[in-house]
Amino acid sequence: MEEIKNIANDIALDVMDTPVLETPLTPEESVAVKGLMEAGVFYGQNHSRTNPKMNQYILTSKGNVEIIDLAKTLKALVKAQNMIKEKMLAGEQIILVGTTPAGKELVKGLGDKLGVSSVTERWLGGTLTNFKTISDRVNYFKKLKADAASGALDKYTKKERVDFNREINKLNRFFSGIESLDKLPGLIIIFGLKGNETPALEAKKIGIKSIAFMNTGSNPDAVNLAIPGNDSNPKSLVALAAYIEKAILEAKQELAKKVIVSAPSN
Repeated sequence: MEEIKNIANDIALDVMDTPVLETPLTPEESVAVKGLMEAGVFYGQNHSRTNPKMNQYILTSKGNVEIIDLAKTLKALVKAQNMIKEKMLAGEQIILVGTTPAGKELVKGLGDKLGVSSVTERWLGGTLTNFKTISDRVNYFKKLKADAASGALDKYTKKERVDFNREINKLNRFFSGIESLDKLPGLIIIFGLKGNETPALEAKKIGIKSIAFMNTGSNPDAVNLAIPGNDSNPKSLVALAAYIEKAILEAKQELAKKVIVSAPSN
């Protein structure tokens, strides 16, 4: 722990002096970078595990550990916010994806809080590339739940009802976060690319935009926008997720204003 603190102290001045958007950090950007640094977002992986394509995001190495340039992380976060707002204001849906231990509870909480689709259990192959089949399964799941709630399943035997409940619980794990997804999304946001490569590949295959937090061992070419950062530490992911949450909330507020303005007056 003491070694980690020493590394953080050693790089603090280097990080704060790095350029963002080809200009010195503004006071607001300095505060933002400091917050990311305190959350440990700058911790990369061991130098031997670095993907050469991530070198553009690396500030330096300390003790054979890559140190991520947080000014570039901040720049990517701002781009991500703009992309989210653009997609949402155009009426497109988004999916939050996080199936790793560090990200799944965070993503589920964000999805529930913000009212957006999320995947926090295993990504089912074909969720994007075979959307019709997945949609049919989601609709089946929703009907089963509705039948259980209305008492429509009471006519079956006890054993059959137990089987139905078991199936509902199983389907709930995979589909509860995407029940409202009635069309292909315009954007997926991946909370940690490592372990979530399949959704990135599917999105790329059919031309859906993708954003992903990723550490130095990942391939930034897998997504449209890479956000370099420590993607295996919950505290780091929380700090990064705050930017995503802010963008979604602002987009929802703008959409709500448009609805009010367009509403007919009495």
